[in-house]
Amino acid sequence: MPLLKRSPEKEKAAPAAETPVSSPTAHHAPSHVVMGVLKRPHLSEKAHGLSALNQYVFVVRDSANKRLVKEAIEHRYHVSVEAVNIVRVRGKSKRWRNVRGHRSGIKKAVITVRAGQKIEIA
Repeated sequence: MPLLKRSPEKEKAAPAAETPVSSPTAHHAPSHVVMGVLKRPHLSEKAHGLSALNQYVFVVRDSANKRLVKEAIEHRYHVSVEAVNIVRVRGKSKRWRNVRGHRSGIKKAVITVRAGQKIEIA
């Protein structure tokens, strides 16, 4: 008898228990948490060019994640968000005479909204 042969009792698999399906609203964060996620719109030439592609750029809190950013945008601007991409921009090192320092970094979120919808920023 081979060492790795299974016994007939173990071959019968127990029926899989059904996992409860959670509703999409079950994991929503409270509104005071959602509203603190967005700091400001990021206004630059590149961000302005992305608006033609239904994409908008916002500076967000360092602890923000894609789910919170999506909820914050949908709650504040009443649009349907299709995608959220997050970019962490490191601060630049700077020197002034003999003093070394660095600028603080930011976290940006690029939001893609459904075609035909707009976010009025300025």
